[in-house]
Amino acid sequence: MTSDASIQPDNRSGLQHALENLLDRCLADIEAEAPYRTLLFPHETPAQYLPALAIERGVLDWAADDAELSVRDTVANGLIIQSRACTRQGIADALSALGFDVTVERSGPYALSVIAHLLEQPLDETTTQRILARINAYKAERDVTDLQLLRQVLTRAYIGVASTTGTEIDVGPKPTGDISLTARGYSACATYCVTEITIPFRETS
Repeated sequence: MTSDASIQPDNRSGLQHALENLLDRCLADIEAEAPYRTLLFPHETPAQYLPALAIERGVLDWAADDAELSVRDTVANGLIIQSRACTRQGIADALSALGFDVTVERSGPYALSVIAHLLEQPLDETTTQRILARINAYKAERDVTDLQLLRQVLTRAYIGVASTTGTEIDVGPKPTGDISLTARGYSACATYCVTEITIPFRETS
């Protein structure tokens, strides 16, 4: 509402016009001094108001010990997740809000295969139970879920070459066996590990 845009008819009285202007200024003062202007914005509201905002958004699965960012993402996407409940996309959105990279596939009639890639989360029973609780909250009651937890690791591969002439190289003990790592879509292998290098130089005549 502004002073030059009135909701009253053209034949309003001077008193009505004055009251309208007074109300307009009062509302502007209240809005300017509002202590919680971000109250309904999940990523900006104070943390103590998140539980109430979660109820307002219809969040079904709530855990106070979740990371604050996960809680804010869950509340921010609460209406979207709720509207997609009982679907693969809804389960994927619900788990993504917890910080997991998720793939949800239909493996058979009333059967779902959920693959969750762990980023910084620990691979333990607590994490497993938290994921299962979120899945059970948003899946169809008739569906059976198969859950796979995968650990993602980003690393670099290096190739090194050593060349020497007229020296003696003594390499330390070799590991008992080859070390290999296989993950979904990735594989790595360490066939030799150098733990000690001794290079004594011998003079030649």
